[in-house]
Amino acid sequence: MTTKTTTVAGLDRDLSKLLARGLMHLPDQDFLSQKNMLINEISLVLAEKRTSLSVMRTGLAVLALPLSVLSVLIVISRYYDPGQVMYLLGPLLGICAGLTLLGVFLIYSAFRRTVALNRLIAALKGQNTHLRELSLLLKEK
Repeated sequence: MTTKTTTVAGLDRDLSKLLARGLMHLPDQDFLSQKNMLINEISLVLAEKRTSLSVMRTGLAVLALPLSVLSVLIVISRYYDPGQVMYLLGPLLGICAGLTLLGVFLIYSAFRRTVALNRLIAALKGQNTHLRELSLLLKEK
C-alpha cells in the first residue's frame, strides 16, 4: 500500500515539475466543465431515447397479443358456434380491442418521443464540432 502512495506522490512531484517549467499545460477548467456538461447532456438524451425505444418494443408486444388471440379464435372457429359462446367472445373481443388501442398508443407516443430526441441530438451535434466530426466518422463506417 505504501508503494502505491509513494508512486502517486512521485507522479504528483513529476507533474508539478513539468508544470513549473512550462513543459506541460493543464486544460482550462472551464473547458473541462463544459465538455463534462455536454457529455452528461448527451448521456441523458441517449438514456431517454433507450427508454422511448423500450416503450415502443412494449407497445409492439402488447399489439401482438390480441392478434395472436384472434388468430387462434379463427383457427378453432369450426369447433364452436359463435352464438352459443357470445357471452365469452364479447368480453374477449373487448379486451382485445383495448389491448390493440393500448399498443397503438404506446407505439405512437414512443415514436413521437424518439423523433423529438433525434432532433435534440442533431442540435447538440450542431453545437459542438467534435461531436459533428465524430458523427461523420461513424456515418462513413
